[in-house]
Amino acid sequence: MPASAQQSVVAVVMAGGRGTRFWPRSRNARPKQFLAIVGTETLLHQTVHRLEGHVTPERTFIVTTEDLAEETRRMLPQLPPDNVLVEPEGRNTAPCLALALVQIERRFPEGVMAVLSADHWIGDRELFLEDLDTAVAHATRARELVTFGIRPAYPETGYGYIESQGEGPVLQVRAFREKPPVDVAVQYLESGRHYWNAGMFVWTLADLRAGLLRHAPEVLAPLDAWAAAGADPERLAAAYGQLPQVAIDVALMEKAERVAVVPARFRWSDVGSWPAAIAFQNPDAEGNVSQGETILLNTRNSAFFGGRRLIAASGVEDLIVVDEPDALLLCHRDRAQSVKQIVERLKAEGREDLL
Repeated sequence: MPASAQQSVVAVVMAGGRGTRFWPRSRNARPKQFLAIVGTETLLHQTVHRLEGHVTPERTFIVTTEDLAEETRRMLPQLPPDNVLVEPEGRNTAPCLALALVQIERRFPEGVMAVLSADHWIGDRELFLEDLDTAVAHATRARELVTFGIRPAYPETGYGYIESQGEGPVLQVRAFREKPPVDVAVQYLESGRHYWNAGMFVWTLADLRAGLLRHAPEVLAPLDAWAAAGADPERLAAAYGQLPQVAIDVALMEKAERVAVVPARFRWSDVGSWPAAIAFQNPDAEGNVSQGETILLNTRNSAFFGGRRLIAASGVEDLIVVDEPDALLLCHRDRAQSVKQIVERLKAEGREDLL
């Protein structure tokens, strides 16, 4: 990629999620991206450090919510404080990126935006940067909206899919497919033309603006009016309250006429639940993984996330244990997705002390 194209890149890291499936370790004030789930660095640190030497701190932006902004700035002192963009409330990814657009285009009007998630894991940094360069070059030259596709490793039913056509390092997107039932996911796996939708994007700021104006003006108009009136932070909440809660995939990508996909060569995981985190650990001979001190007797295929006190287990299988000072999670490995329901129950019962 020409140096001029690389120098035009601005990175936008979406960091407002909560990661409720990692309760009780993940809390409102300590969301998933603030945790060192894989390795010794937090997922947020890993995401920003992955860009070092490729995108300058001055051109790296974090979008998060008001209650997480101060800690985000503290964790990333290398970024200018104003580069932490604050949403008054989370309203999904289309408003998040529209807010980033209206603030960044004032500083870097010729910029090419690379959109990343703060709570994903990416292996093979060099391959990631090469694929990012490929996407930037294509977005700049072809003026298309570019997404990244992950080649499916198994028939996952929890992800959306991208159906592609063509050959080469950049393919045309034929359609976005919703989360499929298992029989359809098997077909997607076997087709060789379908990719997991990882929710990472590259586009010029001008093309993002044009796309939103054409396909989702209701997402952009209140923010344009706010920016034109001086971008007073005190008035942003009123503008934000007018925005629909909608994902960028639905608001723009599924409707746009010119969309391309770069098949990722790097390893990727959304680290979406405790079992996904377990996959990064080294199991013992019985298939158990442990963080902290444990005594395990006749215990198989289980995971123990502690560190504050001894965890002892005897005669159990397929168990996940997460020990925190104020809460203890016990669940079957096959029911880890239900942790989100536990959080919903706590909300319904008003247990803010545990959220």
